[in-house]
Formats: sequence, C-alpha cells, structure tokens
Amino acid sequence: MNPLTASIQGAWWRVAAVSFALVIATPGCTAILDFDDQCASDDDCKAVGRGLRCDVGQCVAKALLAPEIGCDRLYGEDPRNAAPGSVITIGTLLPFSGALGSYGPGMDNAVRLAVSEINQNGGIKGVKLGVIGCDSGTSVEKAAIAARHMIEVGNVPAIIGAGGSTVTIETFNRVAREEKVLMISPSSTSPGISNLPDDGLLWRTVPSDAIQGNAIAAYMREQGFQKIVVVNRNDAYGNGLASVVSSRFCAGASPPCTEGNFVNRLYNPDNLSSAQAEDQDRIAVELETLSPDVVVLVGYTNDGLSFLNKVKQKGYRFILTDGMRDPALINGVFDDESNLLVPGLDDDGLLCGLIGTNPSSPGGELYNGFERRYSANFQTSSTTFAGHAYDAAYVVALGIAAAAGAGNATPGGRDIAEGIARLTRGEEIVVGVVEPGNFGRGVELLTSSDIVGVDIKGVTGALDFDTSVGEAPSGIEMWRFAVDGEEIVNLGVVFDGKEGYDFSAITADTTSERCQ
Repeated sequence: MNPLTASIQGAWWRVAAVSFALVIATPGCTAILDFDDQCASDDDCKAVGRGLRCDVGQCVAKALLAPEIGCDRLYGEDPRNAAPGSVITIGTLLPFSGALGSYGPGMDNAVRLAVSEINQNGGIKGVKLGVIGCDSGTSVEKAAIAARHMIEVGNVPAIIGAGGSTVTIETFNRVAREEKVLMISPSSTSPGISNLPDDGLLWRTVPSDAIQGNAIAAYMREQGFQKIVVVNRNDAYGNGLASVVSSRFCAGASPPCTEGNFVNRLYNPDNLSSAQAEDQDRIAVELETLSPDVVVLVGYTNDGLSFLNKVKQKGYRFILTDGMRDPALINGVFDDESNLLVPGLDDDGLLCGLIGTNPSSPGGELYNGFERRYSANFQTSSTTFAGHAYDAAYVVALGIAAAAGAGNATPGGRDIAEGIARLTRGEEIVVGVVEPGNFGRGVELLTSSDIVGVDIKGVTGALDFDTSVGEAPSGIEMWRFAVDGEEIVNLGVVFDGKEGYDFSAITADTTSERCQ
C-alpha cells in the first residue's frame, strides 16, 4: 500500500454509533426515544453526522444517488464498493434540463472521458476518482439542492460546474463557499465572476465575457454600424456581457452613444412565462420604431429563439453570443418526451445574415486527439464547452495531486485551490493521452513536495490561470449557420487573446440558394 492511500485510509470519515436512550429537544417538539433508538426524525441525525437520515430509529447514510433531485449518475470508481481511502469523489453540476439543457450532456461526457483516462493511468498515486453527476436544471434552486446533496452525502471537495453564470454564482454563494468546496465552471462566462469574493474557491476554464464583449464591440465598429440595440437576459450572463459591449463600443464612439442610437433592453429569463412573453413582445414592437442597423442578442437557446421568432420576417440583422450557439435555432427545442417547446426559426433572411461569437474552439493535434477519443466513446462529436469540461477534470485531478504533495491526502476545497495555483509554472504537462505519461509525470512532480509546480496545457489551450481571479485567457471566434445543412460553421478566430482583431473571414452564407 502506498503512503498516500494509507494516509487517506487513516483519515476516513466515521459516524459514531449511539447506543443509549436519548431525549431530543427541538423547537416545537420533543421526542422521547426508545432505548436503542438514535432518532425520531431526519433532523435528529444532524447531531450525529452529515448526510444521515432516520430509518426506524437509526441514523443511516443517505443514498449516494438521488434521482428525485437530479443526482442520478455515478461513474469513475464507485466509492461504495471500494476500500476506504482508495477513492476521492468529486461532483459535476451541469445542465441536463432547462434553458441550457442541450449543453450539459456533452460537458458531462467530457468529464467522464477525462476521469476514465485518469483512472486507467493509475489515478493519483493509486487513488482513483469517482464522480457524482447532478443536473443543475439551469435553475438556482435545483442546483443549490443538488450541490448540498453532493457535499453532505458524497463529501465532495470539488464540483465541476455549474453551466450558466447565474447558477454558478448563486450556488457558490449559497452553498459551496460556506462549505469550503471548490467550484470550477467550464462554461460560466459572466465578467461578474472575475471579482466575486470567493476565498480562492471559484475557478473556470472558459474565459470571461469581457473578452467576447470586446470582440463584438470591435466588430460593430469595423462594420460601421451606427444604430445599435442590445437585447439581453436580465441575469448575470446577459447583463455582464451587455455591459461590456456597451462600455467598449461607446468609449470614444463617434457620434457619441445616446438613447437615440444605442439602446439596451432586458427581458425576464426565467422561462417562457407570460412575464417573459410580455417583455419580449414589448421589445419586438419597440424595434420597429428604432430600426437598428444591428441587434446584439444575449440569450440562451430557449429564450433567445423565442425572441427571434417574434421578430422574424422584419429584416433585422443579428449578432448572437455563445449561449445561442445551438442547432436548435433551426430545428426547434424539444422536451424529453419529444414535444416541441419552441419552434425553430424559419426566416431564411435572418438565418443567412446572422453571425455569432463564442470563446475560440480548440484546435491542433491535442484537441483533435480529444475529439477522436470523445467520438469513439460516445459515437458523436463533442459539443460546445466539452473541451473546457475535459480540461476542468484534469485541473481538479492535478490540484488533488498538488494537495497530496503539501501533505493533504484527503483534501478539502481550499487545499485543491492552492494546488491549482501551482499549475502555471514549471515543466509543461499536457493533459490527456496524446503524449503518454504526461499526467503521470505531473502527478509525480506535484506530489514530490509542496512547492514544485507544473505548466498545464489543456485541449482548449494553455491554461495560464490568473490566480487572482481563477481564470485563463482565450481567443474569440465567430460562427454562422449553413442554412441548407442546418449546421454551425466556424468562421475562424477573430481575436487570439493577444494581438488585434481580424474580421476578414467573417462572411455570410453565399453557398445556399436560400441565401441568394
């Protein structure tokens, strides 16, 4: 048995049994228990330990999986069947339902692939990773319940997620921060995350929308647009990105931005409720009066498509953002029973003219290798942010290795965060199995001491984390739809994260007869 495994076994959590009569007093009730009883209700078990429920008078562990709250996946090494100390369990909190429901499965698959590779290559000095997977539902309330379950029952020190920025911020503030659990998001891009008070526990492998907003503003200036309307979800993602677009476009604009030539309108993003419909209906009517040169729409698939359907056949030109990079804009949005929730857009003129922005898609042999392995495992191509989720899993694993090197064999979230801070210096370590031995080499270096660092390179690029804000820089690319093929076409990188902007490749669809 290696020292790390032995240390973890020595620190394994135990719940002490209670074998004598108890009188439990709680506000509003007093329960007298039988001689052998520990509890009369689940609340009584809180004094015994975390993650327990009352079952016929005894405090027993809650089930690790809880499908009723969306925590229905367990992969990697199963901690229930493993020797104590041989598995570290982490969590995923990704959207399988709600407005971002089409993004979650691809990100979860990527984490599954990374964890499989890590475990097949020896884990972290023989200690394997297990994963509890929960659906965030693109809902703050649902995500908070799931996060608390993973922390209290699964004892996870780190969670990969959430998907949307608002859900990430609120889940972190409500649950993870107070429990000192690390969160690392592969897809939350709000600029508001950068300076959120987080005790160093909130990270992301996707860049801030400050970069995407800059690119949109630069493109509009390059195109000479004079009359602009920004329409966005009234949440952290929408407001953060819209604010960057506004401030960067209007800085030094000629003519200066006024309510007459630069307009920002918000809508309720929660669901396709009457309140949201009223917001969007009002904005749709106002657009006819404003007659903008371009509309920047910052939304998610469901709500963004709902708005596009309200203004189709009006001849507007749109710039979309990463939250709507989804073929569902053409095909429509369906629920799990294949019922159509939002019809696809059937305005050829709008589809042919719109473009979108998003963080640069990974490229090169490292990413191509990931794509091949992903396709072989899941019989489909990877999706938006899948590479960022894959990288996040490796970042957490190497953070755990660094924590072990600092003497924390059963690390908490802060230990892993301090370990991640060591991934920006030293020998280059490439994630995945394109270059065999790199992950293992990283583990060897990081576990050797509490100061050695490595320079991690992910499939999405160099993860040169700014540890003060917990994020890495990235480039921005643009995309459009191939209308006939009903697929998304990458138009190339317009900003590489370092130099100026290049919009020379940004063209409309000229191949489709529908776009002539």
